[in-house]
Amino acid sequence: MAIRDLRVDGQPENRTGVSKLRIGVLGMGFMGGTHTQAWQRVKATFNLPIDIELKALFDTSSESLALNGPRYEFERTTQDWREICAADDIDVVSICTPNFAHPEAAEMALAHGKHVWCEKPMAASIADAERMRQAADAAKAKGLKTILGYNYIKSPTLLAIKQIIEEGVIGDIVHFNGVYAEDFMCDMTMPHSWRLTKAGGGKGALGDMGSHQVSMAIWLCGPMKEISSRLQTVHPQRPDAATGEMKVVETDDQYSAIGTFENGGLFTMHTSWLGQGHKMQLAFEVTGTKGAIKFDQERMGEFQLFEQSDNARMRTNGFKTVLIGPWHAPFGNFCPAPGHHVGFNEMKIIEAGEFCRAILEGDEAFPNFDDGMVFEKTLQAIQDASEARAWVTL
Repeated sequence: MAIRDLRVDGQPENRTGVSKLRIGVLGMGFMGGTHTQAWQRVKATFNLPIDIELKALFDTSSESLALNGPRYEFERTTQDWREICAADDIDVVSICTPNFAHPEAAEMALAHGKHVWCEKPMAASIADAERMRQAADAAKAKGLKTILGYNYIKSPTLLAIKQIIEEGVIGDIVHFNGVYAEDFMCDMTMPHSWRLTKAGGGKGALGDMGSHQVSMAIWLCGPMKEISSRLQTVHPQRPDAATGEMKVVETDDQYSAIGTFENGGLFTMHTSWLGQGHKMQLAFEVTGTKGAIKFDQERMGEFQLFEQSDNARMRTNGFKTVLIGPWHAPFGNFCPAPGHHVGFNEMKIIEAGEFCRAILEGDEAFPNFDDGMVFEKTLQAIQDASEARAWVTL
């Protein structure tokens, strides 16, 4: 195959006889838009042997429904999410509502025979996440599938890094160092919201951003074993959006953690939504016994690789930059030219493709609700370690 030939990687087999997937989307904020666009493009991207139909959109805002229903060509809109979860003409429910609303919607959708694609984190509490896992486990007998919105691990760059690690190129993992910084909460006048309450968001930067960092570390290096951490709330109050009255912030602005993986490797990580100047610094370095890999989401079309064998050429050895191209599947499904990059929405399309593959082939998607509980328990251990000022063993 020539370098710039068009290609389609990841086309699934239809082993379950499904002819189409009829979609209902709950919530039309940032994530609702990305899910909807992914559903619109996934068939062509992965040459799916089925049709995708956008059936129904839920949102609490009538203005949003009036704009986005016709914009995305949904057949109907509603301000009652239960109508979508119970509807006979819906096969898949995308849950893009706030964290606290995930459990009830997931349970109802699964009970009514729907596959569920739910945004992360699973829920505002570990107990509610466990409810969701149990509902998904019971629904497996009916062939129902779940997946969680950890789209960063679906990028061609991260998939390439995962393959390199699994092939033993950098040897046994001895250390993971991760930093995830964004600056969207730096402004002290940023209004209070559900994200800043334990009932609504559950965990602040730890749950919202740290879930991505933790899931990535576990996916690349294996489960964590021991954790010590510190959570910090830098701005203890923020103004109410409507009244300006100062309200208490119940969740963290940032955290730092250290610990060990089950394989004996060490990890250090820091996450903050007060990361001045950073828009998307989801970065890490994985060090092994034979080399290392570095990555930064702000430069998501590349990674740096060092192989210890290069020590034979000391004048020129060091990290080399690898640009992602069509040989890093499924990059070629989007673009035949290396170095041209894919973006956030493309990762969502890959995520939707993974979900469709699981549904059509009768397999489990990754990460499903079982996998999500591994992440949720680790996030809870980080919070528990900080509150107890002690090491926590998973």
